[in-house]
Amino acid sequence: MVVGNDEYSIWRTAPDALRLCYQHFLWREVNKSNIHPSIDLSDKPDLRIAELAAGHCLWAMQVAEEYPHAQVEASDISLGLAPPQPDLPPNLSVTKWSFFDPVPEHWKGAFDLVHIRLVIQVFGGNQDPRAVLEKFVSMLKPGGYLQWDEYDYFDADKNNVYSANDPTRIPNPEVTHNSSTQLWKIMMNTFQWPTEYFDRLPRYYADAGLENVVADSKRPPPSIFRGFYEHWYALVAQLIPVLEARDMEASQDARQLLAQMKKDAVVDGVYSAHITKFMVGKKPESSG
Repeated sequence: MVVGNDEYSIWRTAPDALRLCYQHFLWREVNKSNIHPSIDLSDKPDLRIAELAAGHCLWAMQVAEEYPHAQVEASDISLGLAPPQPDLPPNLSVTKWSFFDPVPEHWKGAFDLVHIRLVIQVFGGNQDPRAVLEKFVSMLKPGGYLQWDEYDYFDADKNNVYSANDPTRIPNPEVTHNSSTQLWKIMMNTFQWPTEYFDRLPRYYADAGLENVVADSKRPPPSIFRGFYEHWYALVAQLIPVLEARDMEASQDARQLLAQMKKDAVVDGVYSAHITKFMVGKKPESSG
């Protein structure tokens, strides 16, 4: 895992805990559900669901409440954001585990659904995610589903993402108010998040033996454009000190662009709401 201590430490602070909670509800609003509608769990006896890189466990907690007959298991490399045991639903357990480590034997072939969301940062340094994907697939029962949620990095900050409250006054926001695009490029270049690998995840699903692969990209509705902007603003603001330690010139550019992005949104009503992408695949029933 190519994530320095300086970068990783921000993911366990109180401000980031708030940002992650905000993020969870924004994503839920896009689909009106935690589980993608292509996933059918209705005929699964002894239903078991896993959330990996669970953080605050909000997704796992809500799913445990939605499926009270299921056994839900959440895991993360750190349990610093996880609620205390008395606050968890009775059918939810929490375990410390990094998906870069070997899969525990009792998790192999154990789950009807494995879920993971927004983990591109920990693959910094342009790491190939396929070895980790193979681990996720190994955790599925025959007929089990993998749901991996990321942004649509291929379409991130292109002109179909920007929205202007007043299109007459600002007809081409992707040209005149593109601070968010420039910020995105700085972050990609500095942290080397492997967007090209992640764009190919649906193909890697098929290569790993999953079937009925769905790659469902959804643009957030205008009602939550500002919410996605605020989330992106908070993330960049947290990363700037890390950026500063690595590339002072890039960090200075990022600070200026962050101020411009705020003006674009708050003053001019121009938002960049990154497109969400839900990638689902099913392990064949015949696999053993």
